[in-house]
Amino acid sequence: MKMQVLTTDQPGAWMHVLEQCPRHDFYHLPMYHALAEELGEGKAYLFHHAEGEYSIALPLLLRSLDGLPGTQPGGADWHDATSVYGYPGPIASHADIPETVAQNFQASLQTCMRDMGVISVFSRLHPIIPQQALVAGVGECRTLSRTVSIDLTLPAEVQRSAFRKNHKEGINKLHRLGVTCVHDSNGLYLDAFVEIYYETMRRVGATPIYFFPRAYFRKLSDGLGERLHLFVCLHEGKVMCGGLLTECGGIFQYHLGGTSNAALKFAPMKLLHDVTRMWANDRKLQFYHLGGGATMRPDDSLLHFKLGFSGLTHEFKIWRWVVFADVYRRLCAEKSRWNEQNGLVVADADFFPDYRAPVAHPVLQPPCLVTGGTMCHEPTLPEGANS
Repeated sequence: MKMQVLTTDQPGAWMHVLEQCPRHDFYHLPMYHALAEELGEGKAYLFHHAEGEYSIALPLLLRSLDGLPGTQPGGADWHDATSVYGYPGPIASHADIPETVAQNFQASLQTCMRDMGVISVFSRLHPIIPQQALVAGVGECRTLSRTVSIDLTLPAEVQRSAFRKNHKEGINKLHRLGVTCVHDSNGLYLDAFVEIYYETMRRVGATPIYFFPRAYFRKLSDGLGERLHLFVCLHEGKVMCGGLLTECGGIFQYHLGGTSNAALKFAPMKLLHDVTRMWANDRKLQFYHLGGGATMRPDDSLLHFKLGFSGLTHEFKIWRWVVFADVYRRLCAEKSRWNEQNGLVVADADFFPDYRAPVAHPVLQPPCLVTGGTMCHEPTLPEGANS
């Protein structure tokens, strides 16, 4: 059985595959992958295995190793694979995929990876969509942390009863102050949101990967269309905070957000999450996925903030797979020698692949995480100051 391999130049065919796999999120869309390509994150592919009535699909970004500092891959045809920013991973047409079909998918994928010169594969997995069984036995899956969601199938009052007391009090106080939260369907406040987003990134000391170019936000809006929603909290006509949220496959996903420095003392994000939750209820969606923390620590303050809205948590897993073990070991050894020769140390010992691990001069600077590794932050960091 031959694996179908699609690119973002084939959005119609890509979307047709996703339509066969109803449990998918916006992270799987060709439009979202096209944006990742524009940001230079790699060449996007959708690997689709069809067998009888069953379908399994996996989106990946392939990156060339040509010119990677400290390594000599031995030609421009070697690559590694990673996932887009967020929670993608494999998706399937049925909730229960026969084990033989999953194994055939894995075999076909391995053939594709070897034919395309892919040395290693890394993908974040979606906390809500069951995926681990689709890759079980190939590489390894690790649980890194938890994410939080609100079950939108519960009555609205039952959802709100799970809110932490100080969250409820904070929301009531915001109402008394005259703060409102609006759904900005026309993008009138998008520029103001972007400014607040950057302000938030600077305040929390975010790594460069979070500073998306300004054009990114417009392109995200144009690409996702009605799947993307901007909500902002206003006080006396000024934007206090905002969030970009997505709607896809029954999942309402908090993607990016931020609060202005001047509004921090009011914690307006509490109101935003309450209003967006009720909006999603009216849309008859299943989950409002708030995401996880800004770090992988169990005592992360952002995770604590989100747990104030719901006790429903999910495991956040990543998948790591070495396809060409001999080449992988050689590259890791080369990079290790290069680091030593240049007086550098690995800043994240658990990074995958090892040969792309961020490096730093000892003591002089903190770790600088880059996209594609196991410890990459999630798209929820902007709320860190609101916990």
